Amino acid sequence: MSYNFVIGRFSAKEEEVYLRAKKYFQGMNLQKKILISNVLLFALPCLLLSWQIISFVQTEANRRLNQSRLAVLNQINRNMEDMLQNIVVYSDFFFSNAEVNSLLSQREYKSDYEARTTEKAMQDFLRSRWVYYWDKGYYLEILGENGRNYSSRWNEQADFAFSDLEALKCEDWYELLLESSRIRYIPTYRSNEFGRDKDSVVRAVRLLKHLNSGRHIGLMDVSIQQEQFARLFKDGAGQENQKVFLMDETGRIISCTDETLTGNHITSEKYLEKLTGYDHGYFPANMEGVYSQICFITNETTGWKIVMYETMQKSAWFGNQGYLWMVGIAVVYFLLALLMSGYNARYISRPVHKLKEDMHRAYKGNLSVRAQVETKDEFGQLRLQFNQMIGRIEELIAQLGQRDEEKRVLELNALQAQINPHFLYNTLASIRFLVEMDMKEQAGICLLALVKLLKRTFSDYRELIPVKEELESLENYLVLMKNRYQNTFEWRIRMEQEAEDALVPRICVQPLVENSISHGFGQKKGMGFIEIEAKKEGEDLLISVCDNGEGADLEKMKRLLSSSQDCQEGQVSSIGIRNVQRRIRLSFGDNSGMQVEGLAQGGIRIDLRMPFRTVQESAGGSHYEDYYH
Repeated sequence: MSYNFVIGRFSAKEEEVYLRAKKYFQGMNLQKKILISNVLLFALPCLLLSWQIISFVQTEANRRLNQSRLAVLNQINRNMEDMLQNIVVYSDFFFSNAEVNSLLSQREYKSDYEARTTEKAMQDFLRSRWVYYWDKGYYLEILGENGRNYSSRWNEQADFAFSDLEALKCEDWYELLLESSRIRYIPTYRSNEFGRDKDSVVRAVRLLKHLNSGRHIGLMDVSIQQEQFARLFKDGAGQENQKVFLMDETGRIISCTDETLTGNHITSEKYLEKLTGYDHGYFPANMEGVYSQICFITNETTGWKIVMYETMQKSAWFGNQGYLWMVGIAVVYFLLALLMSGYNARYISRPVHKLKEDMHRAYKGNLSVRAQVETKDEFGQLRLQFNQMIGRIEELIAQLGQRDEEKRVLELNALQAQINPHFLYNTLASIRFLVEMDMKEQAGICLLALVKLLKRTFSDYRELIPVKEELESLENYLVLMKNRYQNTFEWRIRMEQEAEDALVPRICVQPLVENSISHGFGQKKGMGFIEIEAKKEGEDLLISVCDNGEGADLEKMKRLLSSSQDCQEGQVSSIGIRNVQRRIRLSFGDNSGMQVEGLAQGGIRIDLRMPFRTVQESAGGSHYEDYYH
């Protein structure tokens, strides 16, 4: 079995699918293309983003809720620490009291009277301390090595059964007491003797030693009842679906608000690992198909875990009205995105289609056609400029019979060449491609450049305009050409400040730049570059256009500039630099015009020289403004 894949290439089947999809997409009209693009690039991301926002809100809500649960557990833990500290203080009195220690140290009594006296003294000690702790529910038991046992339950002695000290010494936890004299907390299920007391869940156990010799004189334990833990947990289990329990390091439940769970083990290894692996935290759980949330914290004194277990009776999505609102809003937003995508597709494609039809009729010779201006946006401005363009062309045709006929004919030719239907169609096609690729910002830049170019061309009736305005119009033209030729060239415009107000014929630089683009870069390998410079040189204005292109016939261009014949189709440029040459000389005399020369590094340079004439006096120094693209 082999796979027909090549790194960096498609397989034959994948290539076939790709070509079919490409062909199908190219065969669609503009409206469908925009609709599909908006759905893929806008509507679906909006749906995914909405889903992510809802998930984030839910996660944040759960985090805050869990933080609140942890705060409750922290309070329970503090209360538990207070309880354990009270037990320590309670036991310390008997552990360090010299008289108690002396009474417990007696191995034999000389008489029954001495024995009864000792027992009464111990009971008095127990009663005296019980006054301070009667409301705590603690029960103290002292088992002496001398066989004498005492309990704080002096009023229950008849029914109370003491634990067997010798039996306790045989249990596995007893070794822990021999390591130090501090209190050890032993769950009752670990002791057969302690387990006889059904009400006790934990024993605080401590060895008693003789204060002088250090020998063991007995064992003391404080019984902690289930009801004491119930009082601790009651604030954390305020709802029926909440349970709070105390768990040892093995996963066995020591005490729980649900007494039926006391003594059970956590059977899930996954959940037990999470509970024992961290000091505190929270995590979701699935208990027999029921979604639950578990929060836990560690008691530092015992090392046991205080756990809050809460079952979610309803789904987090449908049990919370806020989530339902968010889901509803997300669905509505997605539907609105779809509707807006359809509307935008129709809004963009319809005026482009109508304008294309009007341009086609104008291309066929019907100059009476006018585009309907319905909006004030860029499309409306474009249709308005199209109408002005057609109207301007009609005006220029009507003026051919006037005194300066040749100049008008030349200007009309330049205008028609600048905005011929092929140029407009190709420009609009490139803008449409940007729209289809969702490059709205770049499409807007190109569309605005086209509007400015047409407005400057057909709304201005002056024969001569300042250099600054001519280069601004050229700037818009270069923006459109760069987009059309897919960024195959760069340009730079340098304008001397003193030359900004110098007068030049309209559309005198653009044909030279178009010549460089059309004929200079057609066979060039690598990036093309055009530099346009305007400056004052003596009493003249000098505009230079330099390129690094290939393919231009320098000798043919020189013969063309020196010839009196018109530029024929196929020569040098579709616009014709001969047109520019003749218009400059008609405006400024035969001493003006153009010169062309080849550059040593490749490419050509064309110089436009004419008398320096300004509308107003220039002020300031002589510095350059550079524009890089």
